[in-house]
Amino acid sequence: MELTIKDRLYIPAILPKEGNFRSYNLKKDILRKIEISEVEREEVGLKENQESKRIEWDVEKDVPLQTEFSADELDFLKKACEKISDEELPDDMWGTVQKIYDTIQDA
Repeated sequence: MELTIKDRLYIPAILPKEGNFRSYNLKKDILRKIEISEVEREEVGLKENQESKRIEWDVEKDVPLQTEFSADELDFLKKACEKISDEELPDDMWGTVQKIYDTIQDA
């Protein structure tokens, strides 16, 4: 799956805040795979705007991360997306959800 910085910032918000030990480990593995390193943060200028409290970066320097998820991780992501399907979220967040669904269908 190809993930932009925006996708990698949205995925933790999509994942459930609590669960059993198995889901905790799946979530931990997913978060480890999509982590934004310090080097990458510096390269794209990732920072929080103190006035607006929004996270900003240079999208021109955003090099998508290519990562693979296991079948269990994809199933966990799918269930997390289904859980939020009735919530009102920003359109670009739904783009990340769509990307997850597309990857699941291709798997």
